[in-house]
Amino acid sequence: MSKHHQPIIKSALIITIIAAISSILGFLREAVIASIFGVGAVTDAYVISVRVVATAGLLVFVYLSQTFIPTYLRTREERGEADALSVANNALGISLVINIVLVLLVLISAPLLLSITGFDAEQRTFAHIAISIAALQLPILAFVHFFVGYLSARKSFLGPNFMGIPMNIVIITVCLIAGTQSGIVGLSIAGLLGAFAQCLIFLIWLPKENYRYKLSVRFNTPEVRSDMKILMPALVGSALLELNAWVDTMIATYLGEGNAAAINFASRLPNFVQGLLVLPIAGMVYAYMSEHAAKDDTEKMLDILWKTVRTILFLIIPIIVIAIPSSFDIVRIVYQRGEFTSEATLLTGTAFMWYLPSLLGLTVYAFLLRFFYSLQDTKTPMFCSAVAISINVALSIWLSGFMGIGGIALATSIGSGLSSIFLLLFLRRKMGPLGFGKTAVDLLKMALCAIPCAAAVLGAGHLMAEQSSIVRFGASTLVGGAVYLIAAFVLKEMVLRDGIQLLKARLTRNRAA
Repeated sequence: MSKHHQPIIKSALIITIIAAISSILGFLREAVIASIFGVGAVTDAYVISVRVVATAGLLVFVYLSQTFIPTYLRTREERGEADALSVANNALGISLVINIVLVLLVLISAPLLLSITGFDAEQRTFAHIAISIAALQLPILAFVHFFVGYLSARKSFLGPNFMGIPMNIVIITVCLIAGTQSGIVGLSIAGLLGAFAQCLIFLIWLPKENYRYKLSVRFNTPEVRSDMKILMPALVGSALLELNAWVDTMIATYLGEGNAAAINFASRLPNFVQGLLVLPIAGMVYAYMSEHAAKDDTEKMLDILWKTVRTILFLIIPIIVIAIPSSFDIVRIVYQRGEFTSEATLLTGTAFMWYLPSLLGLTVYAFLLRFFYSLQDTKTPMFCSAVAISINVALSIWLSGFMGIGGIALATSIGSGLSSIFLLLFLRRKMGPLGFGKTAVDLLKMALCAIPCAAAVLGAGHLMAEQSSIVRFGASTLVGGAVYLIAAFVLKEMVLRDGIQLLKARLTRNRAA
């Protein structure tokens, strides 16, 4: 194991533990919301409000999470800590001003937006209330996104990954106290207080990084002008992804009451896997790749890229293979209680099953995207996203006509795969040979391991057909996981082999000590 990978591995292990706690709480949060509010007008309205805030806050989110980090690192490398801190404070000031203005724009434009949904009068009223409350999150999120970007640039990854824990605890607590009778107001206030809890957690971490706030709002600086040139393609690419999510949500509103909420609940389950295994590691790796990019060390960047992709896919593939046959059991276990009925399970489970393959494309895309951004190339990802999302939108409209909510999810899976393929092809064109050979061989071995794993899961599910959902899913997971690991061991799969060697080395050092 090379020396420059050791700090990454150590950080990854810590982050994975924190992300696991946060993701489990996020899982519990969605289960509590589903149980208390069910799948209907209230949760449909809440989904729209979440989408509005995500869209309105996109400019600041992209700026602070994608273009600010390389600029901060480059300034620190060339001019020192004091100038880098000045650049950081100015980025925060600009972000706050933008998001405060966006609060007003959201409140003004909400009625026009809701007029193009498939909502009836009651749903539009609920959605208007939800949007009005949720818009107040935007200034808070400016702080949150800044702190995440600043701490990530300084390789302080614990705080950014820990922030989901207080947020989820607050939302769960408020929903349980408010109850069903609080309706859309209670649910929306829970979301607002959850966002505020994220912001408070950074007060613990920032003093450790010697951060000192100084008011600064200067739009006409060399760093901001440079960032804007890089930002616009990245913003367009992210806006296209957000547009795709909007199209899916809008199509769902026309499929009947509860469909928008069902597709949201279904997507949360793959998002749990992403939040646990993909996004925390991708954010950490982005900081390391950006550091190597500042030194023009593309060889180390590629080495980090492929080793990380191989490791994450080794974990993602059996999850997909086990979860697809168990999709309805998983939805029953997580959601089906209280106001969440068996009909809601059928609807949500169908979408969940077709969403699962998207994890493959989204995983590869997450790391390739950050590789391009670390090189300050935002135009290539924008172009790839535009092509893939155009296909995705067309497929969503077409497939939903005869597959319903499942067609929307399947289109997303196809689109995520195309995005990854396009980015990989352009990276090859940009850099020449990528050293992808070992990774390609290892991915083939993973695919071969997935075959007996799938057979084992189907067999266990058949034998346990009369058992409860939790027993059936537990048995399928244990059997499928064991078969996958055995197959990987037999085929000498690289990630498993390296993991065993690392464990042996650690045990040897412990004995020597």
